[in-house]
Amino acid sequence: DFVAENGDKIVGKVSFNDVPGNLMSDLLTAVARGKKSANMSAPEDNLTFMRVGELRKLLHDKGLCVDGSRETMIGLLRENSEISDVGAE
Repeated sequence: DFVAENGDKIVGKVSFNDVPGNLMSDLLTAVARGKKSANMSAPEDNLTFMRVGELRKLLHDKGLCVDGSRETMIGLLRENSEISDVGAE
């Protein structure tokens, strides 16, 4: 979130050449989350814009594994949500 909020101060001063892809994904998520909150648009996919800590809390509350990348955690939450929806029918 720091980089997303202070991008104008960082651009040209920090090299991103060796940044892993998953970190860039987290950075883009933070930027999108900032734009989304600024626009106050209707929520379309809240999991995509949640912080990793929030995703881990949801996983923990459902008794699921809290380890893994952002994409892994989102996938597990979606998978578990689909299973819950089928069980409720």
